[in-house]
Amino acid sequence: MRLLVCAVIAFSTGSAWAQVPSAVARQSLKPQVAAAQQARQRTAELPASAYERPADIKPHRALVSDIDTTAQLVDQRAGSLSARDLALSNYYLAQANANTQMLSTKSLQPISASSVEQLRSAVVPLRSMQAKLTSGQPPFGYRKVVVTVAAGAGQPEPPRLRVYVLPSGVLDRPEYFGVDTIREWLQAFAFEEPTSPSRGTVPQGEMRVWVGPDMMYEAMAKLVFERQPIAFALLHIAPDNAPELALRFNAPGDIVKP
Repeated sequence: MRLLVCAVIAFSTGSAWAQVPSAVARQSLKPQVAAAQQARQRTAELPASAYERPADIKPHRALVSDIDTTAQLVDQRAGSLSARDLALSNYYLAQANANTQMLSTKSLQPISASSVEQLRSAVVPLRSMQAKLTSGQPPFGYRKVVVTVAAGAGQPEPPRLRVYVLPSGVLDRPEYFGVDTIREWLQAFAFEEPTSPSRGTVPQGEMRVWVGPDMMYEAMAKLVFERQPIAFALLHIAPDNAPELALRFNAPGDIVKP
């Protein structure tokens, strides 16, 4: 596993296994449902002159329609979803709505084909969610992960630590989501048992995993929002039925302290 350095520091590997803390409250999808409906209205009212190419008008409207349809479907099924599935649905809807808002409010330059393609990428997970929910399947897959924290030579054994998890897009664009939402997602995705070892499941997708002091959700959310350095393991989509993934962090260097 290789340690990378960016605005945050990263290990790289596959996806993971986590239980949800029982205290996590269900999130309301109403803001995302309302944003999707408004975006659909605004997009329908855009004139042809708002686009670089007339050929992009229909695909753009179809993508925005997909976001609206998925938001309503998730809202209808929210009562049957786990806290993590609801949080992840909220994340993908928020990401797609942010892309849509940027396109539908453009005034200084026409909507380009590349912008529509970028929106298409944001809608891909929503289409998958929609198809699975419609067929009665859980909207997301999860992979088992075990996290250990090892003390360096001559270092004392680390204390019990919490395993924190967030989608990569949250750390890349925290301004899309806000501190309160990031805190709620940290609570939803964190492993239930502290280290070490700690076993849990992580959603299939681009996810980031790190370790830090226990129950520091508010402080970690502020750290993420302010783009402070974080040592994390970068997890990618793994094959179905992949074996449990082992992640190792070294203490004290890899422990994230707010």
